Amino acid sequence: MKKILCGIALLGASTTAQAQISAGTTLFSGSIGYSSQKTEESSTFPNSVNRGSKNEQFDFSPSVGYFLADNLALGVSAGATLTRQRTDDYRTPNGNYYVMGIDRKTRVLTGGVFARYYTFVGDKVALYGQLGGGYQNVYYSGYQNGLNYNYSNRQQGFYANLTPGIVFFPIDKLGLELTLRGASYTRLTDKDENGRYEVRSTNSNFDFGFGLSDLRLGASFYLGR
Repeated sequence: MKKILCGIALLGASTTAQAQISAGTTLFSGSIGYSSQKTEESSTFPNSVNRGSKNEQFDFSPSVGYFLADNLALGVSAGATLTRQRTDDYRTPNGNYYVMGIDRKTRVLTGGVFARYYTFVGDKVALYGQLGGGYQNVYYSGYQNGLNYNYSNRQQGFYANLTPGIVFFPIDKLGLELTLRGASYTRLTDKDENGRYEVRSTNSNFDFGFGLSDLRLGASFYLGR
C-alpha cells in the first residue's frame, strides 16, 4: 500500500512538473489574418441603382516574451492592420441621380508591452490571460469620386487591452492558440491633414468582444522548454 501511495505521489509530481512553463523560457508568438467581403447593393428609390463595394483587411501581430517565473511571461508586442474599402460609382441613365464612389485606406500600427499568465488544465492544454498596453498610430487616406477630393488624417495615442486565450501543445515547444478579442481601451488624438486647415480632437473608446466572431487563431514557440 505504501509503495502504491508513493507511486501515485511521484506520478502527480511528474505531471505537475510537466504541466508548466518554467522560468527562463523564451516565448515567440504571433498571428496573421486576411479577410475580404464583397457586397452588391440595389435600390429602386428614387431611381433604380445597382452598385458594389469591397472591403479587405490584413493584420499581423508578432510578440516576444521571457518567463520571469513559472507560467508568467513579460514581453514586447507589435501589430499592423491594413484595411481598404472601395465603393463603385453609379449614375442613372438620365443622369438625374449620382452616387459617388469612395476608395478609403486605413493603417493601424501598435507597439507595446504585455504580461501573460498560464493556468494548465492538463499536460497539453492551458488557459491564459494577457494584459497589454502601449502606443497606437492610425492613418486614414481616401479619395471621393465626382468631387475629385483627397483627404487624410492621423490619430495617435495609447491603448490597453485584456485578452483571454487557450493554447494546445502538440509538442512541448509548440503551442496552437485560440484567443478572443477581449476588452480594450484606446485614447487617441485626431489631426486633420488635408493641407487646408488643422483640427485636433481627443477621442476615448472602450471595446469588447467575447463572441464566436471574435475568435482568432495563432501559434507560439517556446524556446528552452
